[in-house]
Amino acid sequence: MNVTTASLKKSAVFAAALALEILSSRGARADISILKNDDWELYTTGRVAGFFSYGWGDANPLAQPMENLPLGGGLNTGNDSIPKLDPNGMPLVAQGTFRSMRVRSGFVPNQFKIGLRRKMSEDVTLSALIGIWATIDSESQRKATPVFADAREGYLKIESQRWGTLLAGRALDLFSRGATLNDFFYGHGYGLGFPGNIDTFGPTNGMIGFGVLAAFFSPGIVYSTPTLVGLQLTGGIYDPTTLPGAYESTRDARPEAELTYDFAGGPFKMHLFGNWAFQQFNKPSSNDYANGYGFGYGGRFEVGPVHLGVAGHYGKGLGLQYAFQPGSVSVTATGDLRNFDGYSVLAQYVAGPVDLNAGWGMSRVLLLDPEKLPGANISLPSQQAYSAGVVYHATDYFHVDVDYIHAQAKWTLGEQQTMDFINTGFIVIQMSV
Repeated sequence: MNVTTASLKKSAVFAAALALEILSSRGARADISILKNDDWELYTTGRVAGFFSYGWGDANPLAQPMENLPLGGGLNTGNDSIPKLDPNGMPLVAQGTFRSMRVRSGFVPNQFKIGLRRKMSEDVTLSALIGIWATIDSESQRKATPVFADAREGYLKIESQRWGTLLAGRALDLFSRGATLNDFFYGHGYGLGFPGNIDTFGPTNGMIGFGVLAAFFSPGIVYSTPTLVGLQLTGGIYDPTTLPGAYESTRDARPEAELTYDFAGGPFKMHLFGNWAFQQFNKPSSNDYANGYGFGYGGRFEVGPVHLGVAGHYGKGLGLQYAFQPGSVSVTATGDLRNFDGYSVLAQYVAGPVDLNAGWGMSRVLLLDPEKLPGANISLPSQQAYSAGVVYHATDYFHVDVDYIHAQAKWTLGEQQTMDFINTGFIVIQMSV
């Protein structure tokens, strides 16, 4: 009925990928120098965390006869569904419930980075970095299953204050980066949020799927201009992505761009962003194609201890979890790409060593014109969530989190699913070898 296990697992991995770009929202350096000479500096950074997560709510909704309920919304409760019983103890043909207790990774999994950098001149810095991560939970809850490390990052970067920055390799891409970092800074950088799945493994989703689309790490060549009166333009060409099951081929790279504006004056700080992505998808050995695209926008605003992040997105073929997510919720049986939009608000109050976080987000799948006709019987999801959390920064490297999220999915023909999760965990960051 809902997202398949494989799709949820993949989306959770992408969701956490975004958060790894920045390890600390408290302003501390995220890397530690372990070797330095006149030319090169070798540095590391890392994170280890573990969370207890308890969830309860509705199991998968049941489709009505002759109804098309595409995969892609809500939470796939799978084998963890609990059927409703009649007075005689026999299962009813009705939507059941679920209950789940897990110990797993949070929005950011265990990760380790190692990098090199050197000054090529007074104005030019050359650096190279490789980042590896792994979750603490095993696939399909099988404790004997090996946990594999994922080489998520690897890039070369040349930076100049006069000429800008050129990056080549695998790094966080541009579309929806601002919205995801809103969630990282003001929501779940030290937390778990929505788990994305309850019966397998992977970093969790935070608010991904509820007004926030995940950016992710992609192979690309990216140039950023120098900052001029607060403005910076970044553009990149990325390795193209396909839509498996519908459009298995691509013939052109994927362009993405982001324009940002930063302002700081007294206690007030502001970061505004707008980003864009485009991808043409092709059918193998065919001239048939479809164009997917997305626009994202928003900002972060800070006045002393009060922080606010807002974001929105709109596009075609995007999916609910990450841009150009495959599946029947994104692509119809005839190959048409559906439209999506989403909106999110995340707020934070910093009270000394304690962060108080709250958030709301909503994502929608929009019916195409033929799907609005009588008798079409297409049921598409919209979903929203409310989150709250408390983070205690015991030191600059040890953090304690308790967070809660209430999520609800509704389909256009009346199905509903409500889910609640409360999570708590411990995080250690900035570890050297």
